[in-house]
Order: sequence, then C-alpha cells, then structure tokens
Amino acid sequence: MKVLVTGAEGFIGKNLVVRLNELSNFDVIKSVRSDSEDILRTQLANADAVIHLAGENRPKDLNDFNVGNAQLTDIICELLTELELKIPILFSSSTQASQDNDYGISKKLAETSIENYSKLSGNSAAIYRLPGVFGKWCKPNYNSVVATFCYNIAHGLEIRVNDPDYLVKLVYVDDVVDSFIEWLHGPFLNGLSRNTIDPEYKISLGELAKIIEEFPNSRKSLVSERVGGGFLRSLYSTYVSYLPSNKFKYTIPCYGDERGVFVEMLKTKDSGQFSCKALILLGKIKFFWL
Repeated sequence: MKVLVTGAEGFIGKNLVVRLNELSNFDVIKSVRSDSEDILRTQLANADAVIHLAGENRPKDLNDFNVGNAQLTDIICELLTELELKIPILFSSSTQASQDNDYGISKKLAETSIENYSKLSGNSAAIYRLPGVFGKWCKPNYNSVVATFCYNIAHGLEIRVNDPDYLVKLVYVDDVVDSFIEWLHGPFLNGLSRNTIDPEYKISLGELAKIIEEFPNSRKSLVSERVGGGFLRSLYSTYVSYLPSNKFKYTIPCYGDERGVFVEMLKTKDSGQFSCKALILLGKIKFFWL
C-alpha cells in the first residue's frame, strides 16, 4: 500500500514515517510544507491511502490557522474529487475543534471538509480528535507541556507550573502511530468514522512535573523509577530522548580487593538490582552479571 503522509516532517509525521518504513507492506509518499499544489496532486494520484497530519498550531499570523488547516484540507478534498479517487483518508484533528478559538475553529472547518467529501464521494474517512500528544521528536517550548518539562529538566533548566491542579489529557505518540497503522490495515467502510486513541491519560500539571523531576535523581541514587509499563514508561522514554549525550555517562559505586571488584549498576524500588562482579581466576578476569 502506498500511503501519502502530509506533514511528514512534523512531530507525529516523523514517528509515523519511521514506523511505516519498518514494515514491508507499506510504501511512504512524504508530503511536506514546501510542496506545491501540483506536487500534491501527483502525490495523491499515486496514493492508495492518505493520512493527513499537516496543519498549523502556532503561526505568527492568526490567518494562517485557516490557511494551514481549513484551506489545505479543502484543497486535498477537492483534488481527490477531481482525480475521482476512491481511497481512504484519515484526518488528524484536535480536541480543541470543540472550542471557540482560532485554532479550534480552523480544525472544525477542516473536519467539515472531510465530512462533506466522504458524504458526497462515499469514500472511507476517519477523523481523530487528538488531545495532547507526547513522545520523542516533539518540539519543546512549542505546543507540548510534556516536551517542555522533559527538555528543561533534562537540561537543568527551570520549569514553570502556573496551575498545579490543572488537568491535561495526553496520548503517547507510539499509541497514536499504532492506531493509525491499525486503521491502514482496514477494513475500510464507506462513510465517516470518528476514532479515539487508547489509552488516554489524565494528570495534573503539578503531578506531571513532580514525576519528571524525579527522573534525573536515578542517575545519582542508581534507583530507577517504576518505568516498566504504561504511562510512566512512556513518560520516561520521552524524558530520555531529550537527555544531552554527555548525561548518558554517570559514576557507579565500585568495591574491590585482591580477589576482584563488585560494581552496582542499577537498583529498582521493588524488582531487585543489576550488578557486575569481576573476579581474578587463574590470572584472568572473569565477569559475572548478577
């Protein structure tokens, strides 16, 4: 399947393209901001499915919300109609489409274009209203509080929490990508569907900051947080992605005598520890992982 991904160089787009390229049954057609309408027409003509991620969320000019969200989606739907293509399209919208702000209004207008296109053409279309998405390659100090907190704390910078009790809804980018790929596997039913990402997490800004602030401490205490699964694992993976390369190196305790050395590598709160013992046997060093 040839999949056209608009916004292929954006945060979600990068993650999706990497995953699709790892799979043998997909070929990716990357659409980027600089592509002209003629290039977009050619890309659509060669596609078997469209995942429309391109859009504006922090433009310098408020009018760009309409240009980058509503008008671009209009153009895609018009080109699909003009080319008489019967291919499924997925549109990445936002939970703010239900709100009365410039960004939300532009996303709602884009949704309407997808709805009308699907109704008139009978094509399969899916709309995902995404809450805050976090994960690797998200731009800090831009549109993700998780990216900002993780980047600043990883670099020893201050973070600011104006309202610790404010609840945010979050989904992890790997879960978003998994859901999109599941959609690509079909079946594609005629008409429009509205889809959600599972799991979705709810957390206060204060608690979110507290959790991320604990992550650097593990390099000093050698006691890892409980990052084996779920939200905490996803959050820790995101934090590590922002660590400067020099912070991947840290000192560990080493105890030795004439028999060899014992090194503590990493401890966990409830699952034991990792350590290494090096013994001198018959004049040779032998390593044992414990």
